[in-house]
Amino acid sequence: RKQVESALAMGTPCLIINNKEEELNVSYIAVDNKLGGRIAADYLTSLGHKKIATVTGNLNTQAGLHRFEGFQKYLKENNAGLPDEYIYKGDYSRRCAREATERFLSLPQRPSAIFACSDEMAFEVISVILEIRLKVPEDISVIGFDDNPACLYGPVALSTIRQPLFEMASQAVK
Repeated sequence: RKQVESALAMGTPCLIINNKEEELNVSYIAVDNKLGGRIAADYLTSLGHKKIATVTGNLNTQAGLHRFEGFQKYLKENNAGLPDEYIYKGDYSRRCAREATERFLSLPQRPSAIFACSDEMAFEVISVILEIRLKVPEDISVIGFDDNPACLYGPVALSTIRQPLFEMASQAVK
């Protein structure tokens, strides 16, 4: 934020990509991450899941915090609940997704679905589930966030919340 404020003070044209900025007089291009979190929760509950866990992104980032807030709020509003043991505060890395999934799978009441706040993490969640010979989505459903093209080539088709990064970049250049 300080960099943007400094650039604006010098009269440098600015555009923020993938971060909402409503306090400064600057244009931005971003997705509604809270809505994305809500969509993920709605999708999983519509499939009948009641025990849904999440691996968050870095909660110090706007995207990570907003995705988690939207997800959590939807579950609360729809009486689905989100117990503390079903929340793993992550950092978007595959390492944290692996740790989270191993923890979730060791619980006495393991979740029937996991929302990973990025496709990269979702891909790792799926890998851990498959390693212990469970099936996705038959045993545990997984949804990610980003619509990362690399995840098209995994062992299981990934359900994901689409973040149109290429379109956002194109609009930014224009």
